[in-house]
Amino acid sequence: MKFLTTTLLLLILLAPQANALTLTEAVAAAQQNHQRIEQFRANADQSKATVGIARAAFLPRVDLAYSYLKWDKDYSEFGIYNSTLSLGASLNLFNGLRDFHNYQAAKQRAQGADYQLQATRADITLETKQAYIEVLRAGHSVATAAEGVDLLERQLRDTKLKYEHGVIARNELLRVEVELSNARQNLLQAEGQQQIASRQLERSIGAQLASEETLADLTGDSLQSFDPAQVNSYQQQLRDNRSELLYLRSELQASKRLRQASKGDYLPRVDLGFTHEEYGDDLSPLDSNSDDNLLTLSASWNLFDGFAREKSVATADAQTRKIAAQLRDTEAALDLQLATALQNARIATGRQQEARTGVISAEENYRVTENRFAQQQATTVDLLDAQFLLTRARNLEIDARYDLYLSSAQLERILESDKAE
Repeated sequence: MKFLTTTLLLLILLAPQANALTLTEAVAAAQQNHQRIEQFRANADQSKATVGIARAAFLPRVDLAYSYLKWDKDYSEFGIYNSTLSLGASLNLFNGLRDFHNYQAAKQRAQGADYQLQATRADITLETKQAYIEVLRAGHSVATAAEGVDLLERQLRDTKLKYEHGVIARNELLRVEVELSNARQNLLQAEGQQQIASRQLERSIGAQLASEETLADLTGDSLQSFDPAQVNSYQQQLRDNRSELLYLRSELQASKRLRQASKGDYLPRVDLGFTHEEYGDDLSPLDSNSDDNLLTLSASWNLFDGFAREKSVATADAQTRKIAAQLRDTEAALDLQLATALQNARIATGRQQEARTGVISAEENYRVTENRFAQQQATTVDLLDAQFLLTRARNLEIDARYDLYLSSAQLERILESDKAE
């Protein structure tokens, strides 16, 4: 039967299988296993701990101290032994609102770390989808290359028979042999690309694919529809959802808070302290009835620090300007990325429609040419040309189909419309 081997291979690739790895499962595995996500998760946890450190400035500080002294000579009525146990508490009442602004900056940075984690998750999702799609593309390319080899092997057998019966010249036989050699090389290259794509997918999902593992092919349900005419709406969605922009906005707010904290050095500092002390003339001051309580209220105001405050404020100003410029540049870059992706999706859609038509025409052309060749109305060159056109049309259809899936995945990432939980 015609194309029996290739047809069976295609059916194996395309038919749904109970144990086939799906795209959703691959993305879930990548989200669970990828070490880059773990890095940014740890970074987010670290930023949350920093918020706790900043919050500690609003709470009192409590210290317990003990000292024991022994002199060689008795210099006073207390004897040569002296011990002191003190319990003290201090609380900053005012320091130019530095603590408040540092705490707000830490909160903004912790939120920014969460946005970085979201962006990393979205990047890993896109990376996994791209790897998954490339494995599917490579599988279909292998099937097409194998079909090309099958067609040429069958054509070589027919050509040999005709050559042996003196119907065709030897150069036509040699031409088929050359084309078959090229087709076998293309098959080897396609198989190599399939192996590379599989290793990339394993890298993304953090697990090794079983030798018998198959991938569930994508369907039209996997595609989201995007209308290039709604670019303004997409730009607004991008600004609302894109984690990189949300991160930079958080960093900008944190930088402004740190600038306010630096200005706090121009204001006085007020501290309240309380200390209770127990005194003794042996190792244990608790055995003595001698104690004392001390309440202190102190205020200090630095009048000159070598212009350190001015430089600190200038540094914070420069950092704020830098982040604001980075934010504007990122918005412009993402707008261009969005416009490019929308055009690529439009082109891929048109290419797929044309490629399907091309495959139908190429298959019919090959069928007609093969029949004419069997009736000696077409030459070997005609049949080779028809076979070449068929293989090219199928490869173009494969590329157009999976380029459309890729453009859809890229648009989802650009708009961040499928944020990972």
